[in-house]
Amino acid sequence: MRTYCFTFLLLLAFATAGAQTTVSATDILRQVAAGEDVRLNGVTITGDLDFTRLPERRSTQKGYGGSQQHWTYPIRVALTFVDCTFAGDVWGFRIEQKDKDYKGGQAHKAEFHEDVLFRGCRFEEDVNFKYSTFLADADFPAARFEEYAGFKYTKFSDDADFSEIEVDGDANFKYTEFAGAVDMSDAVFGDLAEFKYTDFEDRVTFANAVFRDDAVFKYVKFPAGVDMTKARFERDADFKYTKFRRPAVFEGTDWGRDADFKYTQLDGKPFRGGE
Repeated sequence: MRTYCFTFLLLLAFATAGAQTTVSATDILRQVAAGEDVRLNGVTITGDLDFTRLPERRSTQKGYGGSQQHWTYPIRVALTFVDCTFAGDVWGFRIEQKDKDYKGGQAHKAEFHEDVLFRGCRFEEDVNFKYSTFLADADFPAARFEEYAGFKYTKFSDDADFSEIEVDGDANFKYTEFAGAVDMSDAVFGDLAEFKYTDFEDRVTFANAVFRDDAVFKYVKFPAGVDMTKARFERDADFKYTKFRRPAVFEGTDWGRDADFKYTQLDGKPFRGGE
């Protein structure tokens, strides 16, 4: 009888583990700190997933004379999230509050050494990877950002896939550096899409992307070309001082009524929104 009871309890434990639907952010960080790859499918992550709360860190800029102390947190494992829901914030950057404006507070940023994948994930709160560095592939295909999507000053050392993303809040890619190819095809930006001073070094596609609110591409350079086939701009589109280089594809692009092409160039010549 005892053998049967033990077997039943063991099977019940396996069934419960297999049906697990939630995972705490704390458990994920503990796994990362232990050097274990993270692979999750179809679960809800509870709590804030803050990659600047890991034990390993190094000083990348020492504070002196009132300047900020900077800390970098290396993540040396691969992260794979498929069809997951993040119920809390997801952060790769934070500043400690020293005064009401956060001036002078210590800055903390994440550095991802292996591939990162958030396929079909839903982010219910803010996502902030400001100043973070991705040294391998960084992919967010078909992800849904219900609040802020922050990638300001983020560095992508390899290809980045943002195809089919939906962003309900602001999407901030200002000053972002993309060393590899960038795919933002079929993306939908529901609020401000900020790409001012974004550095694209390789090919870029915004094919079939929809910009429901203002889109800012001021001072952006596309040295390896861009594909904006059937992209649609529904409000103001700021391309002042933007520099396009061929191959540049604008077939079926809807620039809307308020596109600004002042000082915009295509291969060094004035560009006014035509092909």
